[in-house]
Amino acid sequence: MSVAAARVVEPRTIAGTIRIDAAQTDWQEDPSGKELGYFTTLVAPDSPLSPFRDNIFLVLTRFIVDHGVDVNDALDEAFTDARLLSGWTEQQAERFPITDRNEGGTIQAGSYRDQTAGWLFAVTKYVLYQRGNVVYLLQCTGTTASETADRWSALLRTVKSAHLED
Repeated sequence: MSVAAARVVEPRTIAGTIRIDAAQTDWQEDPSGKELGYFTTLVAPDSPLSPFRDNIFLVLTRFIVDHGVDVNDALDEAFTDARLLSGWTEQQAERFPITDRNEGGTIQAGSYRDQTAGWLFAVTKYVLYQRGNVVYLLQCTGTTASETADRWSALLRTVKSAHLED
């Protein structure tokens, strides 16, 4: 059972560093995401071919939990939201086991139809880190309007790279 939960937007308040392998030529940080509660927001340079800007959002939530809580259970519904999106076509859905560095994780990728942007490809990674009674849930979601397999693969690699380093 969670005693308290709060979004984290200030890097100095976590025990470690959030890392993501995002090439500076492909992504630039958008500080306005902090106002929306995102830990980091990355956007691709403007494209003259599309009004939609490819993006990556990192959201970090800190939980204080009771002793003995199996935090891995929080991942049981990780795939539900994306599967409710209009026209969702899933390319990947994987759950990762508990390791010595984290309490498990998931990765999900697929495409869906957005009413304003058209067809989008999205990748979401969730991973849990527990240190004593403090649990961090890191969510990394990337979205692109590109229809190329190369761009999809690059986005998948970038999202998969997100992690807490401590």
